[in-house]
Amino acid sequence: MVRFLVRIVVVLLVLAAILYGVGSTMPRDHLVASRVQLTAPRDSVWAVLSAFGDYPKWDSDFKSSVRGKPHRGREVWVQEAGRMTMSLEVKSAQAPSRLVTEIVTDDKSDWGGVWTYDLVANGIGTEVTITEDGWIKPPLFRVLMRVMGTHATMDGVLKSLGARFGDQVAPEHIQ
Repeated sequence: MVRFLVRIVVVLLVLAAILYGVGSTMPRDHLVASRVQLTAPRDSVWAVLSAFGDYPKWDSDFKSSVRGKPHRGREVWVQEAGRMTMSLEVKSAQAPSRLVTEIVTDDKSDWGGVWTYDLVANGIGTEVTITEDGWIKPPLFRVLMRVMGTHATMDGVLKSLGARFGDQVAPEHIQ
């Protein structure tokens, strides 16, 4: 029985080493984007996206979103989503067309990045694009992101946003 357990531990260590090696070959930085077409007018979409405290009302991945202490003189929201809590700084808000947020990080942070929301009014409603300019330090986290899908978080937000307006959307990966 002990030999069996030792073998399992060795296999797990070898697997972790392989995944670490694979992750080390992946770039630290990434740039990805997804977009959807909503039937709602741009002002309505802007109102929902810019009301950070209301995110848990329309996106079930958010457990909470509360105003935090300003960072560099800018608005900050502390959001609990999934199993993590992060502070999100509103870098710029150009109503009703562009919203830019950045995860507040420090030297100890494992990941971070900027999300840019672009809202374009068209004859159908509003085209919403989220672009993530992000980074991930730990090689194992890079592998995990690739396995889960580099667009997964954005796509989840866009699907929830679509549902908020009664639209069933399938995000298009444009970058």
